[in-house]
Amino acid sequence: MIKNIQKGQTLLVKGPTRITLLEGKLEVLGKIISPEKEKSTSSLSEFDEDNVIIIPGANHYPLFALENSKLEIYTSNEIENLTLIEENSISSRWVEIKDTLLEYIKNNENKTIKIMVLGISSGKTTIIKYLGNNFLKNGLKGCYLDSDLGQQICYLPTTLNIGTIKGSIISGEDIEPEKTFFIGATFPKGNYKFIVSIYCKNLIDDYIKNNKNTNFVLIDTDGWIRQEAGVIYKDFFIKTVDPDVLIVFHDDTINELKDIIKTAKLRKDRKIYLIKEANKYFYEKDKEERRFLRQSQFAKILEKYRKITIPLNQNEIEFVKSDYDPESNEIIERKIDIYELTKLPYHYVIISLLDKDSKLIKIGLLFVINLEKGYVLIFSDLSYKEQTRIKKILLGSLRLSIKGNHQGYLYL
Repeated sequence: MIKNIQKGQTLLVKGPTRITLLEGKLEVLGKIISPEKEKSTSSLSEFDEDNVIIIPGANHYPLFALENSKLEIYTSNEIENLTLIEENSISSRWVEIKDTLLEYIKNNENKTIKIMVLGISSGKTTIIKYLGNNFLKNGLKGCYLDSDLGQQICYLPTTLNIGTIKGSIISGEDIEPEKTFFIGATFPKGNYKFIVSIYCKNLIDDYIKNNKNTNFVLIDTDGWIRQEAGVIYKDFFIKTVDPDVLIVFHDDTINELKDIIKTAKLRKDRKIYLIKEANKYFYEKDKEERRFLRQSQFAKILEKYRKITIPLNQNEIEFVKSDYDPESNEIIERKIDIYELTKLPYHYVIISLLDKDSKLIKIGLLFVINLEKGYVLIFSDLSYKEQTRIKKILLGSLRLSIKGNHQGYLYL
């Protein structure tokens, strides 16, 4: 179908949908989109990519018309997937925060500004995309850290990832993870909340060390805030990662948010921006859609895997579990007795295959431990050379089918 939208209108599009911009100019979360024939050779135009927008299922993109625009749209359900509104869905508060941060970053060009987004409601990842695209348009360099174990946009759920923002970001495919830490769970329960925080600090520190001219780090977080454990987690995360800027989707009725902000204010020079007004145009994914997205991400990776047999004795492989030592405030590896492990429902648990220095080689699923014949059967895409490097198998807690479906948990 062909649809025309007027300057100043926004077309809210739910996936799966494909849109081709035929005429005019659109802005999608700070990314400028123009037809191919209007491309120029200016440096700014390199930020603009092609004129085709793919909206995956369970996703929702706002297309704001900077000019009168003509679109060719392919979608399964026009009534459910397309909504036209008479204003920009990006609120004036977002624009204000963006403009203030642009000035702040430019005034601190010799410092990397860490910006963390916090809240229960939807919008955290969306505002990060919006900020990242606008920072990039203004010539700034930075990266994206995804700490949401259950809704990773860069790579696989159960992992933490950091990657350079090289071009405009709309979908997770727009960022290539440069370093990954494996957690093995989709929720930071127990000591995972401390492990996640320390790993995130390490990811940021390593990135800044290797990328000297980094202007900003955008830090996405999960929505776990409620209850005492959620407050402990976010307080520890903020203390450990130490963001310079905190953007909070605030709700006066949630006392846990008030407690977290109170603790965050202990650093006097930290800038805290509250977004109190709910955005009526945000699309809140329900549990089924989140589960679908998570399964899709798993399936995309697992479809490339195959069954591999690894000799246990030949490689002298240890089974380990990540843990947290509160006395040293460090992550430690706890060795797991393989004989005790075989008594538990370990089949199909997600694992990380490590070398002798505990560096991640690949991620996989653990199928069978055969103690009698001395081998372990796994599901991964390891090369032969990578297989010979394996010295440790780091156990997660999530159990999956080879299609990415949830099968249960391994409790150690």
